[in-house]
Amino acid sequence: MSRKNIMVYVKKDILHPISWSLREFEKLINVRYADTQKQIDEMVFGIEIDFCVIIIDSIINNASTFDYIKSVKERKQNQKVLLIVSEGTKKEDLIELLKSKVVNGILVRPFTAEQLSDYIYKLCGFQKSTEVPWYMQTGLK
Repeated sequence: MSRKNIMVYVKKDILHPISWSLREFEKLINVRYADTQKQIDEMVFGIEIDFCVIIIDSIINNASTFDYIKSVKERKQNQKVLLIVSEGTKKEDLIELLKSKVVNGILVRPFTAEQLSDYIYKLCGFQKSTEVPWYMQTGLK
């Protein structure tokens, strides 16, 4: 089975928790991180890497990413997008994105590793294991 690609473009404060959450999939995915929208464009449209999902924050550098997300979906309609909703995001804009099916999933901050994991299983088409992930094991039986 070939590894699937995931693009992550989020604020610096949640980069580490997202990376930590994605460790569950380290044998199944390649994770690429972007610092700018230009880097995403280069990978998605330039060298045409096929990403099973782009994880993107709703606000980066005090600016909404909604117009950018719409432009990505216009150019690549099958691209799946998981939106991380940050504080300051307008509900009206969020509802518009959902109704127009521009995003395939939404996580509202704060969220858990398990919530992110569930979306990765769903959006990348992985079968969920019945085994308890390492980060949820307590040692209690």
